Parts: sequence; structure tokens; C-alpha cells
Amino acid sequence: MKTQGLFARSSMDFDLRDFELPPLRDNDVLVKVHACGLCGTDIHFAKDARGEYNPLGHEIAAEVLEVGRNAVTCKPGDRVIVEDCAMCGVCENCKNGEAHLCRNMHNLEGRPGIARHMVVHERLCDRFEGLDYVAASLTEPQAVALNAVLHAQIPPAADVVVFGPGPIGLMCVRLAKMMGAATVGLVGYDANCPREKARFEAGRQLGADFVVDTAVENPLEAVQRHFPNGADRVIVTSPPKSMEQAIPVGRFGVTVSFIGINLGGHSQIAVDVNDLIFNKRSLVPTFAEPAIKFPTSLKILQKGMMDSRQIITHTFKLGEHKAIFAGIVDGRQPIIKAVCTPNA
Repeated sequence: MKTQGLFARSSMDFDLRDFELPPLRDNDVLVKVHACGLCGTDIHFAKDARGEYNPLGHEIAAEVLEVGRNAVTCKPGDRVIVEDCAMCGVCENCKNGEAHLCRNMHNLEGRPGIARHMVVHERLCDRFEGLDYVAASLTEPQAVALNAVLHAQIPPAADVVVFGPGPIGLMCVRLAKMMGAATVGLVGYDANCPREKARFEAGRQLGADFVVDTAVENPLEAVQRHFPNGADRVIVTSPPKSMEQAIPVGRFGVTVSFIGINLGGHSQIAVDVNDLIFNKRSLVPTFAEPAIKFPTSLKILQKGMMDSRQIITHTFKLGEHKAIFAGIVDGRQPIIKAVCTPNA
């Protein structure tokens, strides 16, 4: 069966190609993709990743069309979230109760989620009801945000600062409040840019008690006005360079949970190890593979605890991707989160 999907490499070199799907194996599932969110990683691929084209899209909500003869987790007609990678369940790490360390994962096998159809292993599929496909596509990025917040180990009534007002950071603001944070600050850059202006405003609506624009204000001084002794917890979803500003805003004994990456050669920062040791600062990286907390993320959306409409502002069809990518990169459109509807 042929389908169509989106690939990209550096300098916004896109390839919307027709390609052949593999035949169903015994535990495979054929799905029709109704919605796939555009992730920051997809932007990194399109801006910075050199070499071969990279498949775009892994925030997938789809409809099951056909299943392999041994597939039991879903059936034709089911609405499913397709995880980008799922623990195998049988390796040493999985059997030791450390599924988050699984290195024998089922994955998308190099095929894009921004596509009309996909063939995936049944273990990647989480059934859902009560949400439309576009809203349901927020499950994956919200699970990423949830893991970042959980790794921060927020104590009751904590003072928290989130760096980065992108979709992940915005959801971290809301989730931090849900976890019991008393006060949450949001730090970003250039609130006069249409994209960032929309994101700062969404941050306020999602629970940020104050926002800091580092284009006009020193983040350390701004945070200390609210938290004289520093923040109890810091969550960093912005690029690695921002860690140099994020670490100092924490108090003695702070935990800094971080997830921001860069694929363009800017992933290294200077860290004062003495400062980390003497001030007992803990740096906790978060990498949401294999997929963890998808059922919880789905439940949060189903129960209306996170309003997808505050995050998802734009939808687009296959063939309309260039304008959306450009609008996100140059900041001239008030895009918070864009979702592709490839079969619309």
C-alpha cells in the first residue's frame, strides 16, 4: 500500500513523498492518521539536521484500519494514540521494573507521523475515547511535559520557575500547578514577537503567576524579586544555552529538571561544578523514551484538566507545511502549537 508523508533536512529542505508501506506483520496495525502535532524536534530536523532526510511527526492520533493476525490490543475502528517508542516489556531492564531504561523498544521504524497512513507495532497503540483527534494528538507532548515535571519532584507549596514558553513549557506551567506548586514563573525571550506574545499570554492563562522576558530583563534579578532565596524547582524546556541562566535562579538545594535540546551544534554549556557541589544543586535530564505516562496524559486531557485549545492554535494539511514551519521559525505568526490533519 502506498501513502504520503513528510520528510526534511537542514535549511528547510522538505520532501513530501509517496512511499510504500510494508505488509502487516503478525502484531502490526495499519492506521489512518487524523492528526499529528508538530514538535520542536521536527523544527530542529528541518533547520539543522544534515545528511539524509528525517521523517517528521511523532505526536499521532489515528484510526485503526487493519490489524495483523496476532494483534490483540486494538481492532479496526478503534481510535488510538500512536506512541513514538514503546518499551519491549521483556528485556532485562523491563523485567527489573525499569522500563524507562529499555533499549529494545518498538518504534516508528523511520516512517513519519505526518503522513496519511502508518504501519506500527500494536504495542505503540493506546486506545482512547472522548476526545477529537486534534486534541488527542496533544497526549505525547503532554506526557513529555509531565515527565519533566515529575522529575523535578515538586514539593507542596513550592516556588517553581519554567524556562521556555513553547508548548512543552506551557504545559509544564499548568502541570506544576496541578502538582501543588504555590507560585510559578515563566521565563522566555522577546514577548513582542507575535509568536512569543501569544505564548506568554497562554502561560498566564495556564497559571503562570509572573512572566520574565529576558530580552528586557535579567532573569536572576526578576526571579529574586518574587523568590528572594531562589526558586525551589526549575524546569528548563528551552535550548541548552538557557541552562546558564536557569541554574542560578534556584535556591540552595534546588532541583533543575531539563529537557531542551539543540541539533545545530549548540548543545554544550559552561557549568561551575563547584557551584553545583557547594550549593547542592541537582541537575536531572529528562528523555521521554520509551513513552511513559501516556495513560495519565490521556486522562488529564479527557477530564479537561488541560485545555488543548489553549495550546493548539493552528492546524494545517499536507502541502501547507512550509508556511507553518516558516511562521514558527521566524515568529511572525502567533503559533503556539500546530497540528497537521493529513487526511482532512
